[in-house]
Amino acid sequence: MSRLYVGRLPRDVRERDLERLFKGYGQIRDICLRPGFGFIEFREKRDAEDVMHDFNNREFMGERLLIEPARMDRRRERDGRDGRDGRRDDRDGRRDDRDG
Repeated sequence: MSRLYVGRLPRDVRERDLERLFKGYGQIRDICLRPGFGFIEFREKRDAEDVMHDFNNREFMGERLLIEPARMDRRRERDGRDGRDGRRDDRDGRRDDRDG
């Protein structure tokens, strides 16, 4: 678990804001931002664990952060696929096998 979900982000947050916030917690491999949330990946698992412990529920730019282990891998996050045949049932994100 070196990849974290970061929720309740301000809509105007930028990558460099998160880089500054987590400075000193190890090397950041990737940051992916979406409106109101994002994902951050650290090189070392221990660094991610420290960030989760130290920053979850902490105030940042007027919002209270929610930080927890990410539940998806990067490919799923980027294209919305489930990693098998690339189709999903949009109602709940699960794979749809009805069409074949």
